[in-house]
Amino acid sequence: MRDSVYYKQAELLLRILPIINTEVDFALKGGTAINFFVRDMPRLSVDIDLTYLPMSERETALEGISKSLLAISGKIKKMFPDSQISSKKIHPSDSLSGLIIRRGDATIKIEPNLILRGFIFAPQVRSFSKKAQDMFETAVSMKILSEAELYGGKICAALDRQHPRDLFDVKFLLDSGGFKEQTRKAFIVHLISHPRPMVELLNPNFIDTRDIYEKDLKDMMLEKVEYEELVETRNRLVQVIINSLTPEEKNFVLSVKRGEPAWGLLGLDGVENLPAVKWKVLNIKNMHPTKHKKAFEKLRVFFFDR
Repeated sequence: MRDSVYYKQAELLLRILPIINTEVDFALKGGTAINFFVRDMPRLSVDIDLTYLPMSERETALEGISKSLLAISGKIKKMFPDSQISSKKIHPSDSLSGLIIRRGDATIKIEPNLILRGFIFAPQVRSFSKKAQDMFETAVSMKILSEAELYGGKICAALDRQHPRDLFDVKFLLDSGGFKEQTRKAFIVHLISHPRPMVELLNPNFIDTRDIYEKDLKDMMLEKVEYEELVETRNRLVQVIINSLTPEEKNFVLSVKRGEPAWGLLGLDGVENLPAVKWKVLNIKNMHPTKHKKAFEKLRVFFFDR
């Protein structure tokens, strides 16, 4: 494991995380937060996915994200003079949207989400898992999104991309009975924020991802999970969601699809102020009436008339 490219990537990632943590407007999310800080490292993770916490307007947010990434880039270069840093930019502006760090055989990406900004539940400071501390001989504390929010986003990603890494992470959640109220509500917020039609996430067309499993997951697992188990996890996830959503939650999702969100049905304060939610509702309201009616009916039938 220590000779693998994934180990070298994870080792570089973990040395960079304390630099990320100096930027107060970012919180860690995704597989790195889940596998290094929430779970006891069932697999390695090699990307730094970030949430920009302020719920400012888009241009202000992009300026803030770019400024923070520039500061991070400078600190990494100071710590690792032999590193190569490439910037991803938002064209046609010069605003930074991400960083690619190369050092020796290791390459990692730092990617804030430009649309999913803000947070549902308060972020937490968590410590590196015991297994990770032992393997990498280091201790790291990091501000991460709440566990419910981490998994709410992870579930949406698993339904959307069906990537084996996402399904691997979801498997450990389902096995521990973790699709509870806060996680369910966080998932709903991510569902109504997603650019794809909601019914396509709730009722996905399954795809074969065995090649991706072999290439992008198999060698980074510390707890072995077979591909067939991930297929079963995907099937189980779809059923768990539809069986767990309450009538109020289904009606809330439908109200969003109608373009008239009944925020009280969800029972979470401030969701209406999240930039991604506002953008999705605006897009729904701007749909062609015939197309909108058809899409709404498709979702209603999925919830109540199957």
